[in-house]
Amino acid sequence: MIIILMPARWKMSECWEPSNDLIKISSELPSLTVIVPARNESKTLPLTLPSWLNQDYQKTEIIIVNDNSSDNTAECAKAIASNSNKNVQIINGTEPPSGWSGKLWALQQGINVSSGEWLLFTDADILHNQNVWSGLVSKALSEQHAMVSLLAFLNTHGIWAGLLIPAFIYFFHFLYPFKKVKYLRSGIAAAAGGCILISRHTLKRIGGIEAYHDAWIDDLALAKLIKRAGFSISLSFTKSVISIRQYCKLSDVWNMVARTAFTQLQYSWFTLFGTVVGMSIQFLVPLFGIIVSIINSFPVIGVLSFLAFIFMSITYTPTLFFYDLSIYRVLALPLAGFLYIAMTLTSAVNYFEGKRDWRGTRKNN
Repeated sequence: MIIILMPARWKMSECWEPSNDLIKISSELPSLTVIVPARNESKTLPLTLPSWLNQDYQKTEIIIVNDNSSDNTAECAKAIASNSNKNVQIINGTEPPSGWSGKLWALQQGINVSSGEWLLFTDADILHNQNVWSGLVSKALSEQHAMVSLLAFLNTHGIWAGLLIPAFIYFFHFLYPFKKVKYLRSGIAAAAGGCILISRHTLKRIGGIEAYHDAWIDDLALAKLIKRAGFSISLSFTKSVISIRQYCKLSDVWNMVARTAFTQLQYSWFTLFGTVVGMSIQFLVPLFGIIVSIINSFPVIGVLSFLAFIFMSITYTPTLFFYDLSIYRVLALPLAGFLYIAMTLTSAVNYFEGKRDWRGTRKNN
């Protein structure tokens, strides 16, 4: 019930879409380099790369880093880019040095050949609507942010995606309330790796990619470094930056969460225990209490459990509305909560057994 008293953790107040009234003339904006790590993305680039090429940003370059793909990612990117007059570079990445994660090493290789005053990190499966780049840079300049990040609009099509993706967004927002991210006095720092805009000056000031080269949750690590250095950051929801990655199977979401959940808990078994207990109380106990009260005729337990479920549903509703989903999906939140508890436990087991990767990219030890 306590969560309803913390609206910053569930109200969708930090939403952003590019507005023509706020976007500066592209020619007046500083130079921009877009860096895209791409590993085995030959099926996604035909859908996303055209959206980057259609951006109206004038002083821009796009650098696609072929991260040791086993398919024809590089050839696919070259073929699509050849039909555009945009400045597009496709470079073949190398194996990461000792201690580096594969994705961060790919970004570093892109930075090494870049020239933009601002850097935009995005993923190969992220589609950008028109004016997003101009809007992002304009937002950063007008609001004086050193870093601006957008949480991509995730795919909720399918049984498992419809059940788990909205709940994932809900949990993430609860842990990192976007409204508090932008406050310098707040200790909360977060970003979404699918779309991060950062000034080159700021990145240099914090020590570059090398400062967090071994981070498994690299977007959060970057946000923390920037905020600790005294720079302003921003994180927003959006429908203008869209992930086309599908989550058709339970394992698609399971593996995504299990890869980093225990890392987020700072590898603490005590914190893991507290998290499991807390999530159980919040998402499972109300439903369990309702069932017990019906079976054993405990009206007091039933009323309290029903109120707890109503409050939980109220806090989940804004997420469902943002994703244009039926309000009746609140009934499935306990099941989603149970599955996320299991995913978190799996993450701890994977860490114990040394099983972690990023789309097949190893961390070179």
